[in-house]
Amino acid sequence: MKANSLIDRHRGLSLIELLVALLLSTLLILGITQVYINNKRNYAFQQGQSDNLENARYALMLFEEELYRTGYQASADYGFENAFRAAPNASANCSFAAGEVINFDVEDQRICIRYQPSLPQLTVCSGEVVPGLADPYQADAPPVTVELTISGNSLHCNGVPLINNMMDIKLMFGVSDDLTRETQKFTDVPATNERIRSVRYAALLKSRSENLTDDNSRIYSAWRDKWYSESGAVAPDRALYFSTENTIALRNLAK
Repeated sequence: MKANSLIDRHRGLSLIELLVALLLSTLLILGITQVYINNKRNYAFQQGQSDNLENARYALMLFEEELYRTGYQASADYGFENAFRAAPNASANCSFAAGEVINFDVEDQRICIRYQPSLPQLTVCSGEVVPGLADPYQADAPPVTVELTISGNSLHCNGVPLINNMMDIKLMFGVSDDLTRETQKFTDVPATNERIRSVRYAALLKSRSENLTDDNSRIYSAWRDKWYSESGAVAPDRALYFSTENTIALRNLAK
C-alpha cells in the first residue's frame, strides 16, 4: 500500500491536466496581449490627436500674430501714409501703395503685410530676427514686410514652412470700401478697390502616423463637401484628420 501510494505521488500531470493548463495559459496570454494592443492603439490615437492640436495651435498662432501686427504704428501722430509710404519693391515679391499694409496675390496665393516694429528687436514668424525701434516712439521706423504663402498644402512665412501635414488651407477676406472700417462681405478674391479688413482661414491637418483609425472619413468628408461640394468623400489613408477655423480682425488699420 505504501509503495503504491509513493508511485501515485510521483506520476505528475496527466495528459488531460496538461492540456487544460495549456488552454488556460493560452487564453490568459491572449487576453493580456489584447489589452496591450488596445492600450497601444489608444496611446497612438491620443498621440495623433495631440500632434494635430499642437501643430494647429503653434503654426496658426504664428499666423495670427503676424496678422494682428498688420498696420501697427509706433507713433499714431505721424500719419498712416507717412509711416507706410508707397513701396513698389518692399520685398522680392511684395509691393504696396501709399497707406496700404496688406494685399493678396490670387495667382501666387500670397499675403503681403507690413507693420512698424514695436520693440528694439523683433522676431517674425519665420524665426528671423529683424532690427526694431531705436526709441519707443520712433515715428519713421522702417516697416517690417512679411510674406505669407500657401504652397504645397502648407503655410509658409518668408519661404519657411510653418507646419507639416497641413493637407489643405482656405482663405477668405473680409473687405469694405473706403467709407467704413467694418467688414461688408467676405470674398476669396479681393478687388483692387476693396480694402481688406479681416482674414478668415480654415485649415485641414492630419497626424504624422497614417495607421491610427478605421473611421476617419467624417472630418475629411465634411471638409471636401464644404469647400469642394464633393459629397461622400473618403479619406485616402487611416490618419487622424483635424480641421480648424478662425477670423482675425485687422485692428491696427487707420481707415
